[in-house]
Amino acid sequence: MQTTLLGLAIAFIIALIAALVGPYFIDWNQFRPQFEAEATRIVGAPVRVGGALDARLLPAPSLSLRSAVIGGAGDVGKMRADKLDVEFSLGSLMRGEWRATELTVNGMSLDLGLDPKGRIEWPISQGTFNFASLAIDRLNLTGRIAVHDAASRKSFELSDIAFSGDVRSLAGSIRGDGNFTYDGARYPFRV
Repeated sequence: MQTTLLGLAIAFIIALIAALVGPYFIDWNQFRPQFEAEATRIVGAPVRVGGALDARLLPAPSLSLRSAVIGGAGDVGKMRADKLDVEFSLGSLMRGEWRATELTVNGMSLDLGLDPKGRIEWPISQGTFNFASLAIDRLNLTGRIAVHDAASRKSFELSDIAFSGDVRSLAGSIRGDGNFTYDGARYPFRV
């Protein structure tokens, strides 16, 4: 009996070590086409990752992307990120829920287009993922947002954005504060 328990304990320790150390030896970039195809299906717009792709299972499931782009080459509405790091809640994932304990997007560049009727042209609308089911405990963003108006053929840009807050769901409440630069002046904001 004692040798059986000792054997199980040793097997458990080996499995934990493999889960901790194993992802460091996997080249996650070889899975880029599958990741991009699945992300495109979920989001509903073309997703490309130009830089490194990295994933970890322990101590918490995490995903890191470099040079990620959502939107096609000719799309007016497009989102880019130099660096995207997300850490998921293991307990929530095991319950089938999407909860990010921390999402950091550095170097975000969001271009939104307004059609002649004033509606936002946003490519992320035909996806299969329910964005209302995603919650983010800590959200950190840096970057810029530009709006291009087709009716007036003018654009305005909010640059040097820094935001920190939380998101109860992407279709629901967002709370946080930050600041941005517009026309050379710095403005704080709270959402």
